[in-house]
Amino acid sequence: MKKILFFTPYGSFTGSEVVLWTYLQNFDRQKLRAALYSEQQGPLTAQLPADIPLFTSPFNRSFARKIVSKVTHAMGIKVYENNIRRVQEQVKADYWYLNTVLMFPLSSLAERLGVKVISQIHELHSSFESISYGEMQHAMNYSDLVIGVTQQICDLATVMGAKRTALLYPVVDLSRKQVSEQQVQELRRKLGIAPGAFVWTMVGTRIYRKGVDLFPFIAQAMADQPCHFIWMGNSKPTGLNYLVDSQIKALNLPNVSFVDVQTDDYYNYLQLSDGLLMTSREEPFGKIMTEAASLGKPLVAPNAGGAKEFIIPGMGELVAYPAPDQFRTAMLRVMQNPMSYNPVLLTEKSQQFDAERQVKLWEKTILQLKNTTVS
Repeated sequence: MKKILFFTPYGSFTGSEVVLWTYLQNFDRQKLRAALYSEQQGPLTAQLPADIPLFTSPFNRSFARKIVSKVTHAMGIKVYENNIRRVQEQVKADYWYLNTVLMFPLSSLAERLGVKVISQIHELHSSFESISYGEMQHAMNYSDLVIGVTQQICDLATVMGAKRTALLYPVVDLSRKQVSEQQVQELRRKLGIAPGAFVWTMVGTRIYRKGVDLFPFIAQAMADQPCHFIWMGNSKPTGLNYLVDSQIKALNLPNVSFVDVQTDDYYNYLQLSDGLLMTSREEPFGKIMTEAASLGKPLVAPNAGGAKEFIIPGMGELVAYPAPDQFRTAMLRVMQNPMSYNPVLLTEKSQQFDAERQVKLWEKTILQLKNTTVS
């Protein structure tokens, strides 16, 4: 039986971590044993299966423990590294699974401890700037396996020296999909959506890479159409989000709604929408595409990354360049030709990414790797 210690940054509702949690909730306990190290404790760590031990950073504990850890670290004692060493001594993992590039700096420590590594890349170019040249190089060269969530990412990993890659698209647990038409109508009333308005929904963290600054100007470009725009996703109180809020007021756009991630009403919000609008300047593979497709919603997204690999004719429209006028053209095509988009095709495509199928592929990929003996 393989023992795997998973490393992840936030334990929060980021796409990459929701994918990891889907694996952790559904893998075969007769074949794999897991433990998790999360740099921070977020809302997802509370949902960790009871049979998976949870560890965290010494700098993410009680206030007193944080102070002690930081003081000893400043004195030259490698508190962070020693903590992970103790975790490995307890778990005796055969593999470390580094989820997202943010965890790749740990590959050098894994080598010093004689532990093999599996690295999973959920990101594209801009996120690669979050780690150093040497950290990326070591992770690519040392990992026994690099998992990419799109073929494009696998190709990039190969260029960077990965010995072996595996294409595993983001997995979604469609068994959790629950929709209440009564609640959908209540949300519509709550958001003040006009009768007959075509609802476009974007899902993601409200950041520059996701195109949050484009959102007001797309809404402005569609001002002559009966539309309502919803952005569902968490945000930080940054200057960029203040700018976006100010632009919405200045442009007088009462048909734009921002809502935080809704765990209970997630699929109700998706059902409320008539189409999914992805505004990302860079999007490896937003699993939201699969979730929206499972409800038969047509998709509009830039012609790049995972959208290019996922969307086929009859499912939506690909935008040549993420600009308001380009989005307008694609959105009007969807609104004016609803019969050109096949809900059955969208639903069938989404089933290919369901946890019941994808977790088995992920398990098979992991089990093909040879174990490492850890003393």
